[in-house]
Amino acid sequence: MTHSAKDLAAEDLAAEDLAAEDLAAEDLAAEDLAADGAAVVRGFLSPEDAANLRRTVNEIYDFLGSCEHISNRLLDFHFHLWHGVWLRPLPGFLRKARPDLQQRYEQSLRAVEAQVGRRFGPGWRFFPKRSYFRRHIGLVRKVPWHIDADAASIYRVAGAAINVWMPLDRVGRDLPSLDFVPRSHAVMRSVPLLAGKDKYRDDAFVDTIGVPSTPQLDVGDALIFDQFVLHRTQNAGSADAVRTACEFRFVRHAAPTLQGLSGWLRYSLNVVFSPDGFLATRAKGLLGLKQPDSSV
Repeated sequence: MTHSAKDLAAEDLAAEDLAAEDLAAEDLAAEDLAADGAAVVRGFLSPEDAANLRRTVNEIYDFLGSCEHISNRLLDFHFHLWHGVWLRPLPGFLRKARPDLQQRYEQSLRAVEAQVGRRFGPGWRFFPKRSYFRRHIGLVRKVPWHIDADAASIYRVAGAAINVWMPLDRVGRDLPSLDFVPRSHAVMRSVPLLAGKDKYRDDAFVDTIGVPSTPQLDVGDALIFDQFVLHRTQNAGSADAVRTACEFRFVRHAAPTLQGLSGWLRYSLNVVFSPDGFLATRAKGLLGLKQPDSSV
Protein backbone atom coordinates (compact mmCIF):
# COMPACT_ATOMS: atom_id res chain seq x y z
CA MET A 1 0.00 0.00 0.00
CA THR A 2 1.48 3.38 -1.00
CA HIS A 3 1.80 6.28 1.41
CA SER A 4 -1.04 8.16 -0.29
CA ALA A 5 -3.28 5.10 -0.06
CA LYS A 6 -2.53 4.84 3.66
CA ASP A 7 -3.47 8.50 4.06
CA LEU A 8 -6.73 7.93 2.22
CA ALA A 9 -7.55 4.94 4.41
CA ALA A 10 -6.85 6.99 7.54
CA GLU A 11 -9.09 9.78 6.26
CA ASP A 12 -11.87 7.28 5.58
CA LEU A 13 -11.60 5.90 9.13
CA ALA A 14 -11.66 9.42 10.58
CA ALA A 15 -14.74 10.25 8.53
CA GLU A 16 -16.45 7.09 9.74
CA ASP A 17 -15.61 7.98 13.35
CA LEU A 18 -17.08 11.47 12.91
CA ALA A 19 -20.22 10.04 11.32
CA ALA A 20 -20.60 7.62 14.22
CA GLU A 21 -20.19 10.48 16.71
CA ASP A 22 -22.85 12.51 14.87
CA LEU A 23 -25.28 9.59 14.98
CA ALA A 24 -24.61 9.07 18.68
CA ALA A 25 -25.25 12.77 19.37
CA GLU A 26 -28.50 12.64 17.41
CA ASP A 27 -29.67 9.57 19.32
CA LEU A 28 -28.76 11.22 22.65
CA ALA A 29 -30.75 14.37 21.82
CA ALA A 30 -33.84 12.33 21.02
CA GLU A 31 -33.39 10.25 24.17
CA ASP A 32 -32.97 13.36 26.34
CA LEU A 33 -36.11 14.92 24.86
CA ALA A 34 -38.11 11.77 25.56
CA ALA A 35 -36.77 11.19 29.08
CA ASP A 36 -36.20 14.72 30.42
CA GLY A 37 -38.61 16.63 28.21
CA ALA A 38 -35.69 18.79 27.08
CA ALA A 39 -32.43 18.44 25.17
CA VAL A 40 -29.48 20.81 24.94
CA VAL A 41 -28.04 20.41 21.45
CA ARG A 42 -24.60 21.91 20.95
CA GLY A 43 -23.94 23.05 17.40
CA PHE A 44 -27.55 22.49 16.37
CA LEU A 45 -26.79 24.74 13.41
CA SER A 46 -23.43 24.91 11.70
CA PRO A 47 -21.38 28.07 12.36
CA GLU A 48 -22.24 29.35 8.88
CA ASP A 49 -25.99 28.68 9.22
CA ALA A 50 -26.03 30.15 12.74
CA ALA A 51 -24.26 33.32 11.56
CA ASN A 52 -26.72 33.67 8.67
CA LEU A 53 -29.70 33.26 11.01
CA ARG A 54 -28.32 35.81 13.46
CA ARG A 55 -27.59 38.35 10.72
CA THR A 56 -31.00 37.86 9.10
CA VAL A 57 -32.96 38.23 12.34
CA ASN A 58 -31.03 41.35 13.34
CA GLU A 59 -31.69 42.90 9.93
CA ILE A 60 -35.39 42.06 10.24
CA TYR A 61 -35.46 43.90 13.58
CA ASP A 62 -33.60 46.85 12.07
CA PHE A 63 -36.01 47.01 9.14
CA LEU A 64 -39.16 46.77 11.24
CA GLY A 65 -37.78 49.40 13.59
CA SER A 66 -37.21 51.75 10.66
CA CYS A 67 -40.76 51.43 9.35
CA GLU A 68 -43.01 54.39 10.11
CA HIS A 69 -45.95 52.03 9.72
CA ILE A 70 -45.93 48.21 9.61
CA SER A 71 -48.72 47.30 7.22
CA ASN A 72 -49.63 44.03 8.93
CA ARG A 73 -51.48 45.07 12.08
CA LEU A 74 -50.74 41.91 14.09
CA LEU A 75 -47.05 42.04 13.16
CA ASP A 76 -47.09 45.68 14.26
CA PHE A 77 -48.95 44.79 17.49
CA HIS A 78 -46.41 42.20 18.67
CA PHE A 79 -43.39 44.23 17.58
CA HIS A 80 -44.32 47.37 19.47
CA LEU A 81 -45.85 45.72 22.53
CA TRP A 82 -43.01 43.35 23.52
CA HIS A 83 -40.33 43.56 20.80
CA GLY A 84 -41.64 40.32 19.31
CA VAL A 85 -41.78 39.27 15.67
CA TRP A 86 -44.62 36.87 14.91
CA LEU A 87 -43.45 34.43 12.26
CA ARG A 88 -46.85 33.60 10.80
CA PRO A 89 -47.34 36.90 8.91
CA LEU A 90 -43.64 37.66 8.51
CA PRO A 91 -42.93 35.94 5.15
CA GLY A 92 -45.87 37.61 3.39
CA PHE A 93 -44.89 41.01 4.76
CA LEU A 94 -41.23 40.62 3.76
CA ARG A 95 -42.14 39.27 0.32
CA LYS A 96 -43.64 42.65 -0.50
CA ALA A 97 -41.38 44.94 1.53
CA ARG A 98 -37.98 43.19 1.53
CA PRO A 99 -37.87 40.10 -0.71
CA ASP A 100 -34.14 39.71 -0.07
CA LEU A 101 -34.77 39.30 3.66
CA GLN A 102 -37.68 36.96 2.98
CA GLN A 103 -35.45 34.64 0.95
CA ARG A 104 -32.75 34.62 3.61
CA TYR A 105 -35.31 33.97 6.35
CA GLU A 106 -36.72 31.01 4.41
CA GLN A 107 -33.20 29.66 3.88
CA SER A 108 -32.47 29.79 7.62
CA LEU A 109 -35.82 28.20 8.42
CA ARG A 110 -35.07 25.31 6.06
CA ALA A 111 -31.79 24.71 7.91
CA VAL A 112 -33.66 24.52 11.23
CA GLU A 113 -36.31 22.22 9.78
CA ALA A 114 -33.63 19.91 8.39
CA GLN A 115 -31.94 19.60 11.79
CA VAL A 116 -35.21 18.87 13.59
CA GLY A 117 -35.97 16.08 11.14
CA ARG A 118 -32.46 14.73 11.35
CA ARG A 119 -32.29 14.65 15.15
CA PHE A 120 -35.88 13.91 16.14
CA GLY A 121 -37.26 11.98 13.22
CA PRO A 122 -39.85 12.61 10.52
CA GLY A 123 -43.31 13.97 11.11
CA TRP A 124 -42.39 17.21 12.84
CA ARG A 125 -43.58 20.30 10.98
CA PHE A 126 -42.88 23.94 11.63
CA PHE A 127 -45.81 25.78 13.19
CA PRO A 128 -45.53 29.54 12.52
CA LYS A 129 -48.78 30.36 14.37
CA ARG A 130 -46.91 29.87 17.64
CA SER A 131 -43.38 30.85 16.59
CA TYR A 132 -41.62 34.14 17.28
CA PHE A 133 -38.42 36.09 17.45
CA ARG A 134 -38.12 37.70 20.89
CA ARG A 135 -35.85 40.55 21.94
CA HIS A 136 -35.18 41.04 25.64
CA ILE A 137 -34.04 44.60 26.40
CA GLY A 138 -32.59 45.75 29.72
CA LEU A 139 -34.15 44.82 33.04
CA VAL A 140 -37.77 44.64 31.96
CA ARG A 141 -40.13 42.07 33.44
CA LYS A 142 -38.91 38.54 32.92
CA VAL A 143 -41.36 35.76 32.18
CA PRO A 144 -42.13 33.67 35.32
CA TRP A 145 -42.42 29.88 35.49
CA HIS A 146 -44.88 28.49 32.95
CA ILE A 147 -45.44 25.75 30.40
CA ASP A 148 -45.98 26.46 26.71
CA ALA A 149 -49.04 24.23 26.69
CA ASP A 150 -50.98 26.87 28.64
CA ALA A 151 -50.38 29.55 26.01
CA ALA A 152 -49.49 27.53 22.93
CA SER A 153 -51.54 24.32 23.01
CA ILE A 154 -53.13 23.84 19.63
CA TYR A 155 -56.25 21.86 18.84
CA ARG A 156 -55.48 18.59 17.01
CA VAL A 157 -51.75 18.74 17.86
CA ALA A 158 -51.76 19.57 21.57
CA GLY A 159 -50.21 16.20 22.46
CA ALA A 160 -47.07 16.72 20.39
CA ALA A 161 -45.38 20.12 20.30
CA ILE A 162 -41.78 21.18 20.95
CA ASN A 163 -40.05 24.53 21.19
CA VAL A 164 -36.69 24.89 19.44
CA TRP A 165 -35.27 27.80 21.46
CA MET A 166 -32.18 29.32 19.87
CA PRO A 167 -30.45 32.36 21.35
CA LEU A 168 -28.68 34.64 18.89
CA ASP A 169 -26.28 35.80 21.61
CA ARG A 170 -24.24 33.87 24.16
CA VAL A 171 -26.51 33.32 27.16
CA GLY A 172 -26.34 31.89 30.64
CA ARG A 173 -24.05 34.42 32.31
CA ASP A 174 -24.27 38.08 31.30
CA LEU A 175 -27.40 37.58 29.20
CA PRO A 176 -30.43 35.56 30.31
CA SER A 177 -30.85 31.98 29.21
CA LEU A 178 -33.85 29.86 30.18
CA ASP A 179 -34.28 28.03 33.47
CA PHE A 180 -36.11 24.73 32.99
CA VAL A 181 -37.07 21.80 35.20
CA PRO A 182 -35.98 18.44 33.74
CA ARG A 183 -38.72 15.78 33.64
CA SER A 184 -41.38 18.27 34.71
CA HIS A 185 -43.36 17.43 31.56
CA ALA A 186 -44.32 14.07 33.07
CA VAL A 187 -45.99 15.84 36.01
CA MET A 188 -47.45 18.82 34.18
CA ARG A 189 -49.32 16.69 31.66
CA SER A 190 -51.69 15.74 34.47
CA VAL A 191 -52.10 19.31 35.77
CA PRO A 192 -55.08 21.28 34.36
CA LEU A 193 -54.17 23.88 31.77
CA LEU A 194 -54.34 27.52 32.81
CA ALA A 195 -55.15 30.68 30.90
CA GLY A 196 -54.83 34.44 31.22
CA LYS A 197 -52.74 35.89 34.03
CA ASP A 198 -53.11 32.62 35.94
CA LYS A 199 -50.85 30.73 33.53
CA TYR A 200 -47.73 31.39 35.62
CA ARG A 201 -46.45 29.29 38.53
CA ASP A 202 -44.52 30.44 41.60
CA ASP A 203 -41.25 29.14 43.04
CA ALA A 204 -43.05 27.21 45.78
CA PHE A 205 -44.98 25.23 43.18
CA VAL A 206 -41.87 24.54 41.11
CA ASP A 207 -39.93 23.38 44.18
CA THR A 208 -42.44 20.53 44.51
CA ILE A 209 -41.76 19.42 40.93
CA GLY A 210 -37.97 19.33 40.61
CA VAL A 211 -34.63 21.13 40.53
CA PRO A 212 -34.13 23.75 37.77
CA SER A 213 -31.30 23.65 35.25
CA THR A 214 -29.88 26.65 33.38
CA PRO A 215 -27.89 25.87 30.21
CA GLN A 216 -25.15 28.15 28.94
CA LEU A 217 -25.65 28.37 25.20
CA ASP A 218 -23.63 29.82 22.34
CA VAL A 219 -24.93 31.04 19.00
CA GLY A 220 -25.87 27.92 17.04
CA ASP A 221 -26.81 25.89 20.13
CA ALA A 222 -30.42 25.06 20.90
CA LEU A 223 -32.53 24.16 23.90
CA ILE A 224 -35.37 21.98 22.65
CA PHE A 225 -38.19 21.17 25.04
CA ASP A 226 -41.64 19.67 25.24
CA GLN A 227 -44.59 22.04 25.61
CA PHE A 228 -45.29 20.71 29.11
CA VAL A 229 -41.82 21.48 30.51
CA LEU A 230 -41.73 24.18 33.20
CA HIS A 231 -39.41 27.03 32.23
CA ARG A 232 -38.81 30.74 32.73
CA THR A 233 -36.44 33.54 31.73
CA GLN A 234 -33.21 33.35 33.74
CA ASN A 235 -32.74 36.19 36.22
CA ALA A 236 -29.67 37.73 34.58
CA GLY A 237 -28.75 40.76 32.52
CA SER A 238 -28.19 44.48 33.02
CA ALA A 239 -29.84 47.80 32.16
CA ASP A 240 -28.13 47.94 28.76
CA ALA A 241 -28.37 44.23 27.93
CA VAL A 242 -30.00 43.08 24.69
CA ARG A 243 -30.73 39.41 24.05
CA THR A 244 -32.45 38.10 20.94
CA ALA A 245 -33.75 34.55 20.64
CA CYS A 246 -35.79 32.43 18.23
CA GLU A 247 -38.74 30.28 19.23
CA PHE A 248 -39.38 27.83 16.43
CA ARG A 249 -42.27 25.58 17.43
CA PHE A 250 -42.79 22.23 15.75
CA VAL A 251 -45.80 19.96 15.99
CA ARG A 252 -46.83 16.44 15.09
CA HIS A 253 -50.37 15.32 14.42
CA ALA A 254 -52.04 13.80 17.45
CA ALA A 255 -55.57 12.91 18.41
CA PRO A 256 -57.56 15.87 19.80
CA THR A 257 -57.94 15.97 23.57
CA LEU A 258 -60.39 17.82 25.80
CA GLN A 259 -57.42 19.28 27.67
CA GLY A 260 -55.88 20.59 24.47
CA LEU A 261 -59.14 22.05 23.18
CA SER A 262 -59.84 23.68 26.55
CA GLY A 263 -56.43 25.31 26.69
CA TRP A 264 -56.62 26.51 23.11
CA LEU A 265 -60.09 28.01 23.57
CA ARG A 266 -59.22 29.76 26.83
CA TYR A 267 -56.00 31.11 25.34
CA SER A 268 -57.79 32.48 22.25
CA LEU A 269 -60.47 34.20 24.34
CA ASN A 270 -57.86 35.66 26.64
CA VAL A 271 -55.80 37.07 23.77
CA VAL A 272 -58.82 38.98 22.50
CA PHE A 273 -60.78 39.94 25.62
CA SER A 274 -58.44 40.06 28.64
CA PRO A 275 -57.40 43.42 30.20
CA ASP A 276 -54.01 43.00 28.49
CA GLY A 277 -55.42 41.51 25.29
CA PHE A 278 -55.65 42.77 21.74
CA LEU A 279 -58.88 44.77 22.07
CA ALA A 280 -57.81 46.41 25.33
CA THR A 281 -54.42 47.30 23.91
CA ARG A 282 -55.98 48.84 20.82
CA ALA A 283 -58.38 50.86 22.97
CA LYS A 284 -55.53 52.13 25.14
CA GLY A 285 -53.62 53.07 22.00
CA LEU A 286 -56.53 55.08 20.67
CA LEU A 287 -56.80 56.83 24.04
CA GLY A 288 -53.09 57.58 24.05
CA LEU A 289 -52.31 55.49 27.12
CA LYS A 290 -48.72 54.24 27.41
CA GLN A 291 -48.22 50.48 27.14
CA PRO A 292 -45.89 48.76 29.64
CA ASP A 293 -42.73 47.16 28.24
CA SER A 294 -42.71 43.37 28.57
CA SER A 295 -39.92 41.74 26.62
CA VAL A 296 -39.23 38.04 27.04
